[in-house]
Amino acid sequence: MTELSQQCRTLLHRMMWQTPDGVVDAFALCATREEARRFFCSAISLVSGIHQDELELFNLESFDDLVHAGVSEDEDMRIFETQWNGAHVAGWTTRPLFLTPDPTLIARWAELRAELAAPQTNS
Repeated sequence: MTELSQQCRTLLHRMMWQTPDGVVDAFALCATREEARRFFCSAISLVSGIHQDELELFNLESFDDLVHAGVSEDEDMRIFETQWNGAHVAGWTTRPLFLTPDPTLIARWAELRAELAAPQTNS
């Protein structure tokens, strides 16, 4: 199993973007919350072709925020949690936008998707 890089553990931020087709969870590495807010606004505006003032962005959270809010036994996987029912994860990132080339972040998401698909494959 892949471990998240130290860079992810210190610089990772996630922001949710409401699109007409549903929520996209955007991930980036930024030194501060304010830098992350500016980066997400600029990058998502550029990628989507939507002016920054018209973007629906919400829930900017750091790696630490996500780990403290999450409930998964594997703390690294908490960055992909989106909903909870008590101590049970009820929702995971399904539409990620990785605005970083960090391979450990992408590998962890791929491992999560494989883990979630395994029960369906086995039945």
